[in-house]
Amino acid sequence: MAAIGTDTVTSLSRQWILPEITEQVYGNNIITFRLLASKKKMVQGGTQIEVPLMYARFGHGGSYQGYDLLTVAPVDTIKNAVFSWKQYYNTVAIDGRTLIQTDSPDAIANILTIQFQQARMEMAENLATGIWSDGATDTKGITGINAAVDDGTVAATYGGITRSSNTWWKSQIDSSTTTLTTTALNALQGSCIKGAKSTSLIVSRRDQYNRFWALGASQRQYNMQPGGADEILLSSGFTNLLFNNIPWVVDDHVPYGTSTNSKIYFLNEEYMFLAVSPRADFMLKDFQEPTNQDAMVSQLLWAGELVFTNVATQGVMSAITG
Repeated sequence: MAAIGTDTVTSLSRQWILPEITEQVYGNNIITFRLLASKKKMVQGGTQIEVPLMYARFGHGGSYQGYDLLTVAPVDTIKNAVFSWKQYYNTVAIDGRTLIQTDSPDAIANILTIQFQQARMEMAENLATGIWSDGATDTKGITGINAAVDDGTVAATYGGITRSSNTWWKSQIDSSTTTLTTTALNALQGSCIKGAKSTSLIVSRRDQYNRFWALGASQRQYNMQPGGADEILLSSGFTNLLFNNIPWVVDDHVPYGTSTNSKIYFLNEEYMFLAVSPRADFMLKDFQEPTNQDAMVSQLLWAGELVFTNVATQGVMSAITG
């Protein structure tokens, strides 16, 4: 039997291992799961990702009669938010000694599965961390929710637009409430509503989730429903409570508002999406043999960015301690 080469290892990885690994990475984290389910957009090419934003009304138009003059002056109502491509990778390698010991397609597939499982865990953790980042700690990584859902305190500029001179580009912030109540939750949710669009997901760490659960258990509020759940999330392994019929879920990557208490995010998923390059959507490079090693090496690549198109419909509570 001919020795197994790089083409065979690449083929085995792409056909049998990679599809399952990709699904596991996206399903590892609640936000990546939600984005993949309905908010993943393939963006083809471009030196950067640009998104047009309608930030103001025309200011003219309306009723008229007969020979009334109609306003035809142009009005500037659109700005472009600009986002850079962010790239992630993991390396998968198999050495010559292992190839000798497992010189059959099935045996090598088993070894590669172990390698890819570790790559999957690393990629899932890196993407999840990036999705919640402040965009400043790691400037090469994803500009995350901590930067997007903000009023300029964390990120003075988001998408290339300065918040101090563009107040419409600020999120709804509650930085004064320290005790969790249904009244405070309802007030913040209400401030995030624009027209018929409202919060679709509430996210925190376990500490705030437990506080919310305790409120429901003690008060039995009609809008708390501790026994209720979002069935799609539940069927995918993500337990949740409901507030005003909005799923409240736990994500251990949510940033802290105080030293030991996490923030509580009110996300409107209508205005956020995961931009992904079709050339690097968990693309596995061909396995190569380095000239100075007896091994085969490949990289698993991802490129994209998390994009918010309306941050004013997003909210966060940052000071809850009890």
